[in-house]
Amino acid sequence: MEATKMNELLEAAKAERRRQERVHEMVERSTDVSALVFAVMAQSEMVDDVTITEHSDIFAVWDENWTGGRGTILQDEGRLFRALHDIGAGQNAKPSETPSLWQEIGNPADEYPMWVPFLGVGDAYRLGDKVTHNGKKWICTGVGGDGIWNVWEPGVWGWEEVR
Repeated sequence: MEATKMNELLEAAKAERRRQERVHEMVERSTDVSALVFAVMAQSEMVDDVTITEHSDIFAVWDENWTGGRGTILQDEGRLFRALHDIGAGQNAKPSETPSLWQEIGNPADEYPMWVPFLGVGDAYRLGDKVTHNGKKWICTGVGGDGIWNVWEPGVWGWEEVR
């Protein structure tokens, strides 16, 4: 009777262990799926840049063989960058060295990130946006005819210097 009881307990323990492993696998898969959904939303500009930078570890690290689409977010030198165009074989260049292909996603601790010249919708600014340009800090105070975006360089139109 003792051996039978021990076998039953051993089988119950094994079954519990298998159940725990399945739960652990499900949690890992759901975390992977959540990260994937977040990355897709971020790359579709459905998530603000501050939130993106708070989860930078989920984005791939750039390498010279990378190719991908406009909006893709990658890490380079510990910073995040968004592709401004589709990038095919032979077009890839280091994000931190090619602002014509990549837009840096700001550091959430940086109240006045560097101004980025207008190359597309992702580079336009809204009222109240803050930037640093030519060693000065600026606040966006004007928008274009659409009533939403400012594409002008600070100091030209629609920006007030912070003194």
